[in-house]
Amino acid sequence: MTATTHYEVACLQTRSRAVSFDAEQRDADIRANLERSFELIDYITAFGNSAVRLVVYPEYAINARWEKLSVEQWMELSTTIPGPYTDLLSAKAQQRNLYIAANMMETHPDFPGRFFNTSFLVGPTGDILIKHWKNNNNAWVFPYTTPSDIYSEFVDRFGREALFPVARTDIGNIGLLTCGELGFPENARCTMMNGAEILLHLTSEPTNMSHGDVRNWESLRTARAYENKCFLAMANIGIYEGATRGTHGSHGDSAIHNFDGTVLNRVTGPGETTIKGPIDLEALRRVRSKPFHPVTLRAE
Repeated sequence: MTATTHYEVACLQTRSRAVSFDAEQRDADIRANLERSFELIDYITAFGNSAVRLVVYPEYAINARWEKLSVEQWMELSTTIPGPYTDLLSAKAQQRNLYIAANMMETHPDFPGRFFNTSFLVGPTGDILIKHWKNNNNAWVFPYTTPSDIYSEFVDRFGREALFPVARTDIGNIGLLTCGELGFPENARCTMMNGAEILLHLTSEPTNMSHGDVRNWESLRTARAYENKCFLAMANIGIYEGATRGTHGSHGDSAIHNFDGTVLNRVTGPGETTIKGPIDLEALRRVRSKPFHPVTLRAE
């Protein structure tokens, strides 16, 4: 495996439709969400000056509804990972020689009666390299299970590394954060301590947050990148179709941060679009060869 140290990461700020409870229509909705996202991938990777090797989706971009539902209703909307829809992502990853980070509501045969908010990374071979089950949930709206809810069973089944998984790839070590996990520094820190050099933030941040909330989330991304010396790429929903939040129920603002926290590229506001930014692993590793914040952690 030949390492690639200079390339581009792309964030998809998607137009996603709320999926139906009717099984046939739900399948059509999910496939439509994926097909549109694949058009965006083709656009961002198809030109001769593209060096994109890594693509990030938002949270809830494929099979969600963004409203308060029962556990049973959420399980109807959920799918398995791997499954028929991840097969489509795998085919696109192979076609374009990409790593793709995506998010889906998942059911798992080992945990009946539960569903999970799962972000995952597909490699250019089509394999699912890591799955990250969201650790911090807003259970008053989305009652998915987190690893801490079933800690003993989860660790017995998947191991402690699966709490903060990292994929070691030819384009660097990649970890995942899902939406509100950004606000808990332990998530990013533990992922970095497991080896991550690139943090991908798959999120679904609503417009109805106060201006201060939006500004502070931007500050948290700067902090997570800076304090952990990681590149950080965030993809947020751009447009909702058929959602209770409203068509522009997301503030958008997808962004790519350098490992010093500065913004390499960003979207201003909502809407469907794509952005890309440079990854320079050699520069990151030079900086990490010197003391930085985690060196003085008192982990005990």
